[in-house]
Amino acid sequence: MSKSDTSVALHIGFVGTGIMGGHMARRMAAAGHRVKAWNRTTEKAQVLIRHGVVVTASAMDVAQEADVVICMLSSGPVCDDVLLGNGAVLAAMRRGSTLM
Repeated sequence: MSKSDTSVALHIGFVGTGIMGGHMARRMAAAGHRVKAWNRTTEKAQVLIRHGVVVTASAMDVAQEADVVICMLSSGPVCDDVLLGNGAVLAAMRRGSTLM
């Protein structure tokens, strides 16, 4: 989808903006989607601001308005903590949204 496409833009949340997540978030923003991102190391997410990505203070902030939340974290235990534990991304997601 290009910026000139008349398709509806999605609200996409990225949890993890490392090697894969950062590039994907940037591409989704360039395609005209509304993108929010969070990373455990804040500095890694900050570089995305110049590409139109909104960087949030918490993983829960990413999830609250997202149509789709894309999780790109380093390991199963980290995912468990952020999605189900202290980060509670799943609890913050709205009804009908999708976790990838």
